[in-house]
Amino acid sequence: MGAVSTTASVIALSTPRAAEAVAAYTELLGPGIPDGRAHYWHTGSTMLVVTEGDPDARVLVPAAELVRGAAAEEAVTLLKRRAIPTAPAEPIGGAAVHTAADLPIGVIDTAALDTAALDTAALDPGAGGPATESAPGPSEVTRLDHIVMSAPSRDGALALFGAGLGFDFRLEQRFTPARGGEAVHQLFLRGAGSVVEILVSPQAPRIDLWGLAWTSADPDATHARLTDRGADLSEIRRGHKPGTRVFTIRGDDLVLPTIVIGHD
Repeated sequence: MGAVSTTASVIALSTPRAAEAVAAYTELLGPGIPDGRAHYWHTGSTMLVVTEGDPDARVLVPAAELVRGAAAEEAVTLLKRRAIPTAPAEPIGGAAVHTAADLPIGVIDTAALDTAALDTAALDPGAGGPATESAPGPSEVTRLDHIVMSAPSRDGALALFGAGLGFDFRLEQRFTPARGGEAVHQLFLRGAGSVVEILVSPQAPRIDLWGLAWTSADPDATHARLTDRGADLSEIRRGHKPGTRVFTIRGDDLVLPTIVIGHD
C-alpha cells in the first residue's frame, strides 16, 4: 500500500454518533472505506475522516504545505515558533498527526498517508462495498468546495490562517442577506489545496470549524436522490455567488452545517 500525494486538506470529525454520521456521509458522498475506528472518504483532493469519540472538528494541514517537503516534526517546530503549540494525536491512515489544544487545526504528514484503499475506491466506486438499496453507489458530489470557519475577530482569524498557517488572503466582504437579517462579514483564504471562508462575528466564542460546502456536478440529481432517501433539505435556491445554485442539508447527522453547491 502506498501514499497518495494528491491529498490536500484533511477534515477530521469525531462524534459520539459516528454510526449516524457514517450513514449520512455515505448518502452524500457515496461509499467510504472503513478502517478500524475510522471511516474515510477521498473526494477530490480532500480526505474526510469520521471517528467515534468526544465531539471534535478540525482541519489538518499537510506538513509539506508549511515546510516544503518536510515531515510533521519540522512543521510542528515551525508552528511552535509561531506561537501555535501542538501535541501528538492519534494517527490517521498511518500518518502522524499533531493538533492544537484550543484551535480547530492540526498538522498531518500526508507524505506517509496510507490511502491506497481510497485510491482504489476512487478508480472503482464499488470498492467501498456494492451499491444496494441501503448503501448507495457513486455520488454526484465531486469535491469539497470550501471550508467554513467562524471567528470572533477578523485580526485573530487572519493571524491564525494567514501568518500562522501561511494561507493566502484573497477577499474580504460584507453584505446583508437578501432575506434580511444581520450583515455578514466574510474573509476568504486559500491554502492546503482548500478555500476557507471565515464568518466573523463578535458573538462567536472562539475560532471553530463551522461547516462544509460540497460541489455537486448535478445539484438537481443530488437533491432528488437525498430527498428520496428521507433527508431534510432546503429547496434549491440561487447562491450569493453569481452562477451558483445551493441547498442546505438540515439536521445533525453530518456533524457540521452542510451546503451543496452547483456551478452553472
